[in-house]
Amino acid sequence: MRDEIVGYASVMGALHKSNRHPNQDSYLVKKYKFGTLMVVSDGMGSHAHADVGSRSVCRSVSKAFQLWWEYGCDDIRLLIPVLHSIWGMDIYPYSKNECGATCLFAFVSVKGQVFLGQLGDGSIFYDIGDGISVLKDKDDDFANLTTGMGNLRSFEEWTLKSFVLSNQSVKICLMTDGVSETLIEDRRKDFVGLIWKRMFEKTNIVERNNMVYKLLSEWNPINSGDDRTIVSYEKR
Repeated sequence: MRDEIVGYASVMGALHKSNRHPNQDSYLVKKYKFGTLMVVSDGMGSHAHADVGSRSVCRSVSKAFQLWWEYGCDDIRLLIPVLHSIWGMDIYPYSKNECGATCLFAFVSVKGQVFLGQLGDGSIFYDIGDGISVLKDKDDDFANLTTGMGNLRSFEEWTLKSFVLSNQSVKICLMTDGVSETLIEDRRKDFVGLIWKRMFEKTNIVERNNMVYKLLSEWNPINSGDDRTIVSYEKR
């Protein structure tokens, strides 16, 4: 495995445009000497500063991962309380109940480890050589009730998973619910597989980002009210 194929974009939903609200989705793709980090966050629309909260999620996950890695941790559960502490300080002087946001992250280390984490809605799809899986289904969530960084009751509400790679390729796709919740249920994996295929066909990151942006911009108008964000990754 040598090559990393990454593409990402975020598009404001029609509802936010008409109401002159900012894009409440945020994302981060960052390459360190020790691996590659991807973060996607969706600010909770009912919170006054949801956009502040989602941007802070991206910064806070990055800072937490650097600290977690410096201590030589391999238990992803130890990252979570650090992340919440940093986020709480990063949003200051705003309060948590003003800045609620979801958090999805994926980290691929140079040591061949993959770490996935999700709090709240949206989806993380992944393929570690044995077919496409989704990290968290929404079946157990209450309708229209999302857990996020601002209203967490227990760290157990996080969904976490880790893998150790041998010689497999790894594919990951993170998306906010503005994308995942508007897809036909039994076609979601086909959609993700097609994104990875189209990514591989592009020759550079500019072409890949343009492809994702065009896809999100031309989303079905019936389902285009919410902000939409995708981060796609493949390592061969």
